[in-house]
Amino acid sequence: MEKQPEQGKERLKRQLATAGIVIFSACCIILFYFCVKRYQGLGEGWDKFISVWEGIIIGAVLAFLMNPVMKFLEKRIYPFFRKRCKTEKKAKKTSRMLCSIAALLFVVGIIVLILLFVIPELYNTIMFLVTHISEQINGVLDWANMITGGHYEKQIMAAKGSDINKSINDGLKLLQEYIDIGTEEIVSMVASGVISIGKLLVDSIIGMIVSIYILCSKETFKGQAKKLLYGIFKAEHANILMEIYRKAGEIFYGFLIGKLIDSAIIGVICYVVMQILRMPYPLLVSVIIGVTNIIPVFGPYIGAVPTVIIIFLTEPMQGIYFLIFVIILQQIDGNIIGPKILGDSTGLSSFWVVVAIVVGGGLFGFAGMLLGVPTMALIYYLVGRFAKYLLRKRNLPEDTEDYINLQCIDVEKGELIEHPEGYENKQYVVFNRRKWKEQNEKKDAEKTDKKSE
Repeated sequence: MEKQPEQGKERLKRQLATAGIVIFSACCIILFYFCVKRYQGLGEGWDKFISVWEGIIIGAVLAFLMNPVMKFLEKRIYPFFRKRCKTEKKAKKTSRMLCSIAALLFVVGIIVLILLFVIPELYNTIMFLVTHISEQINGVLDWANMITGGHYEKQIMAAKGSDINKSINDGLKLLQEYIDIGTEEIVSMVASGVISIGKLLVDSIIGMIVSIYILCSKETFKGQAKKLLYGIFKAEHANILMEIYRKAGEIFYGFLIGKLIDSAIIGVICYVVMQILRMPYPLLVSVIIGVTNIIPVFGPYIGAVPTVIIIFLTEPMQGIYFLIFVIILQQIDGNIIGPKILGDSTGLSSFWVVVAIVVGGGLFGFAGMLLGVPTMALIYYLVGRFAKYLLRKRNLPEDTEDYINLQCIDVEKGELIEHPEGYENKQYVVFNRRKWKEQNEKKDAEKTDKKSE
């Protein structure tokens, strides 16, 4: 008789849990529908949020890039101040401040140098191509006639004899008919552009100051966050969140810093090879290849298209050689350089990487394409962790390989049924729970031993 009230309580708990899941799912569906319907409003709100916090965001990004440089310098400078300062606290504070400023000058200096070298060359290249477009295209047609041995000389000469400049002007006139922009609109656009550039400069200066503050007080910020975390949540739940935080830091830091180093190496290799082969625009092309290489999978192709076109218009054969070189370079990067630097920092398959890039790029542009991969890796890790937690509660195996050929499970024998006959005989069963419970306990013991070591 005592079991009946207990069974009733268990049944009530299950019903309440089911009702909670249903209500939570319904709220998520409603929220998703609201977000879809109000996407434009949310986008405007997000843009406003980014605009307000732009200086802080720039500072956080700079601090992220500066941190490895600062740590490298601090290891070597701190002992010098430790011998000469009265207290350890003063030595740490002084070395941290100097190393943070040096790291800021290093990172900002690299960015400024790249802009100083690239922007003038980009401007000169564009102006040269625009003013000499007819000669460039005629040169390509002459090359095509030579390569084909004169078999299509009539057609090529007809194309060469056409007035290319007239065609371009006609195209511009046609475009102006569809884009009716008056003087007031042009003035407004110019004024808006100047204001945006001015705001960006101000936010950049604010970001530099913020980055110094972040690096000088990063231990304090970490301590405050942990204190708040353990104050809000129970210790066991806070420990789980801390583990997730460490995993997120490992994924994002390993991927982004590794990708920047990898892209810098690719850019340098591209520049050196282009100088050896005497290809045109080596600096401009190498920077484009290096920057676009930051984007996984699609980045190399995004960078290759404009650079190959620029070189091809100047020297067609060099353009073909460069295309072959880029393909070889990306194969070397994808199979040798990238894996050596990045390792398995994300743990994602190629399919999920593509999904992350497409969705992230569609929602947030370039930043989404860059941050989409580590974000997807973190989501993948959390979902996998949750799935293992549910399986462990049921004493089921956690390895994916155990489920690949699974059709159903025989309860009586505790064996996998890997053939469709199991469904026909209606043998809907589960694993031998004791067996998998022992295996899971063994895995936990091994993990504990590794941590203790």
